[in-house]
Amino acid sequence: MPSFNVSVVTQVKKILEQEAGYLRLRTSEGDIGILPNHAPFVAELSMGKMEIESPNKDKRDIYFLSGGFLEISNNQATIIADEIFPIEEIDIESEQTLVENLKKELEKVSTEEEKKKLQKNLKISLAKIDAKNN
Repeated sequence: MPSFNVSVVTQVKKILEQEAGYLRLRTSEGDIGILPNHAPFVAELSMGKMEIESPNKDKRDIYFLSGGFLEISNNQATIIADEIFPIEEIDIESEQTLVENLKKELEKVSTEEEKKKLQKNLKISLAKIDAKNN
């Protein structure tokens, strides 16, 4: 079965490296599916779900990706991720509580810098909830 290599790194370390038959993730332009022998490609990644399917389609790993970059070349997909973790680590109730708290904090915020930070955290929590539910 045709395959390609997927590697994911953060600023700190290599998170994973595995063979895949299919990779699906969200770019700034929308969702994209990658198959073996994909043309060279570079994209900015958005927050959302990343799915890696094994070459023989018997295993699918699902992660939450908070953004980064993707480069595809010579059957190698390299993802430089801001943050990544298995989707099952997302606790919906905790994220919903965090969303409520962040919305309350946004009402009280006094500086533009604080507001931007809270809005970013709110966007991440909402994306986690969406990724887990869909």
